[in-house]
Amino acid sequence: MTLPHNKLLFIINYLFFFFILIVICGCSDESSKLEEIKLKEKIRIALVENPPHYFPDKNKGRGYDFELASHYATSIGVDLEIIIAKTSKDIFSLLNKNKADIGITSSSPKFVNKNILSAITYNNNEWYVIGSRENNKLPTSIEKIRPDTLIVGKDSNASLVLQKIKKDYSSLQWNEFKNISIRKILEKINKDKTKISIVSSDIYTYYQYLFPETKKIFVLPVKYPSRWLINNDSSLLYSINSFFNGYKRDGKIQKIHRAYNEHLLGFDYVDIRYYLKRIDKKLPKYEKYFKKAAKHSGIDIRILAAVSYQESHWDRKARSPTGVRGMMMLTLDTAKRVGIKNRLNAEQSIHGGAKYLKILYESFDSNIKEPDRLWFTLAAYNIGLGHVEDARNITKLQGDSPNNWTDVKKHLPKLSQKKWYKKTKHGYARGHESIEFVRRVKRYYDILYLYKKNKNFK
Repeated sequence: MTLPHNKLLFIINYLFFFFILIVICGCSDESSKLEEIKLKEKIRIALVENPPHYFPDKNKGRGYDFELASHYATSIGVDLEIIIAKTSKDIFSLLNKNKADIGITSSSPKFVNKNILSAITYNNNEWYVIGSRENNKLPTSIEKIRPDTLIVGKDSNASLVLQKIKKDYSSLQWNEFKNISIRKILEKINKDKTKISIVSSDIYTYYQYLFPETKKIFVLPVKYPSRWLINNDSSLLYSINSFFNGYKRDGKIQKIHRAYNEHLLGFDYVDIRYYLKRIDKKLPKYEKYFKKAAKHSGIDIRILAAVSYQESHWDRKARSPTGVRGMMMLTLDTAKRVGIKNRLNAEQSIHGGAKYLKILYESFDSNIKEPDRLWFTLAAYNIGLGHVEDARNITKLQGDSPNNWTDVKKHLPKLSQKKWYKKTKHGYARGHESIEFVRRVKRYYDILYLYKKNKNFK
């Protein structure tokens, strides 16, 4: 049956009016949350405090997810407020009560709730079963996990993962503890060798250095990504997804991920056990000098201690074949430059090293942002400011960013290649050694941060 022309026109106009009404209403709804955040000039993001996702500090936070959150806040022109949650369940609660605008759960199964939307996922992680190195009867598969041995935190991501796995392994059992962090769980494994737990690979990459007596037993047959969650608001979701699409396309997510993981690859059990013992036995003797030098120079005390450990293992009489000496392994020229008379005096050496680091730090362009500026400073401490500037110039010539450590690091080894160093102002240098120097200092810094957390070493 064919409708009369006037009726057909009426229906078309009605549908068009209805469509416009939906679009107008939809746009009004969609813009509300994002506009509200912009009007307040602040976005509240809730996450759980775990490395590498978030390291709270007295001056500023840092961490993989913290960096992403900071960049997103900057992209929409607002300030960032971090809300620390104990568990993912607490994040869901904060979102539902409108006490947070975004929740970041790190590696976890998808949370099913009609009021909560999930943005684009990233950073897909494996999950490890962790046990004690001293336990010779550890399970080799999920089916072999004995009752009362598997422990996790209540309402934690680990608990959510086990709930998913249990659908395929009905005999799986575990015990949950209230108000307990991943760190505390690993401490329990250290004390009770019969206990095991599960930890996402990115978090264990850090905690294995704090608890070297633990080890990965096997990998669970699941992977889960990190995700940002928001209350049911499409404007904020669209904005976040656009941000992540751009960062994925430009390779920025991968760069940030590498920055928080590369220096921890190649776990050395013997080296780390020795370092932890030196933190306990040796560092306290010099702690007051590091604190004083940090106060005068403005350089983080943990960076100073990490540089000193890499240089001398906190040995005030240390000497190298090239003539550098002392706690901070200063050359005669550098010692003279910073006003140090006795390189073997621990206090003078630490003070001189801190002063030299500050000189190097302030020599770089102010437009080099943190943490890149610090990594350039450490590289310059190792091979000299001139060689680092040569590497930055090569980086620029190669089309990469001379202000980004990840980019410059790719080109530093060229300083030992004749075809490259003969074109530079300062000539030959062992660029690969400065890369290793920075990597090890970053590693020692992170371990010291975690180990000395809440122990007034800052």
